[in-house]
Amino acid sequence: MSVTVAKAFGIVEALAAETDRGLTLGDLSTRVSMPKSTVHRYLATLLELGLALRSDTDRFRLGTKVIELAGGYLANNDLRKESESIMDELSSQTNETVHLAVRSGSEVVYIAKVESKHALRMYSYIGARLPMYSTALGKSMLAFGPEGWLRETLTRGLERRTPHTIVSPSALKAELADIRERGFSLDNEENEVDVRCVGAPVLDFSRTVVAAISVSGPVDRMNERRSAELGPVVRDAADRISRRVGYPG
Repeated sequence: MSVTVAKAFGIVEALAAETDRGLTLGDLSTRVSMPKSTVHRYLATLLELGLALRSDTDRFRLGTKVIELAGGYLANNDLRKESESIMDELSSQTNETVHLAVRSGSEVVYIAKVESKHALRMYSYIGARLPMYSTALGKSMLAFGPEGWLRETLTRGLERRTPHTIVSPSALKAELADIRERGFSLDNEENEVDVRCVGAPVLDFSRTVVAAISVSGPVDRMNERRSAELGPVVRDAADRISRRVGYPG
């Protein structure tokens, strides 16, 4: 691995994680554990390439080139294309927000989203990364994916994100066994307080987990009973996407 490329990519990842005001040079230096002079040198190149932007207040954000690159990936992503109409139907049927995500290490990454029409809805964006163990999307992939995914997740640790997060390895393993039995996962305010999600995995022609789909909403609309009722609905949507990408059933 090229150390230079890895360091530059680390800066890009740090910028991607900051979605509000941007980061100062000092902020970036702290987040990537590099001297300011080194970060400044990398930023000069990233700015020139359009991968970073500098504001009038000397704060740095992702550049528009990143959007261009992401757009190229999404435009050529067959999984996303095959999922679009089913996601639209699922959102209309449930009147809640629908996400499609893929795995990246021990995290899930949103690659598509259909927004709920309710005024009150959860905040999320395409490209956001969240832990696998605390999300319905991630738990469904962990339940049906290779054992190595779970080992990697446990090695990184189960950080408590809310009072409801599962932080015990044995409890998480038991939860994944339940998910395999019923075919869908539940996030009961485990990643974000006042938000519940229902997820199910998407498998391809080789019977490999390639993604997951979920329905998310505030707890006042998605109580435990409704979440359980939506489970088979989400599972059916995931199965339909799976068949579209070649899953033999």
